[in-house]
Amino acid sequence: MTTLWFFIIPIVHLVFAEDDGSYSYHKFSGPVSGNIREVVVPRRYPNQGYTLDYVATPDYLYSYGVEDPLNLNRQIHRETRNGDNVQGEYKVLQPDGLVRIVKYSADGTNGFTATVRYVKL
Repeated sequence: MTTLWFFIIPIVHLVFAEDDGSYSYHKFSGPVSGNIREVVVPRRYPNQGYTLDYVATPDYLYSYGVEDPLNLNRQIHRETRNGDNVQGEYKVLQPDGLVRIVKYSADGTNGFTATVRYVKL
């Protein structure tokens, strides 16, 4: 028996500070899509029966950010996943004034790879 399921759980949260112009946000949608397969998992010890688990394709989008000009805090992170393929990027304003930008990906063939670069504001 194959059942097609698709879950979207959009969560968006945005917070503004009233006096200094700072804000933060986060967003999430997912966590899985496609066929969900039931798996019987035997218990660790004999005569304890079994439990059921479920296997599906991980599929999500996640992002968050902070912008705080008063304290010079700026951070952004975005990540997507479809099955075993993950791609993401984050940016952080460092104390020396440079912005560190990291782009990364991970998959079953290449493993985790990242490129890092620095940009002066």
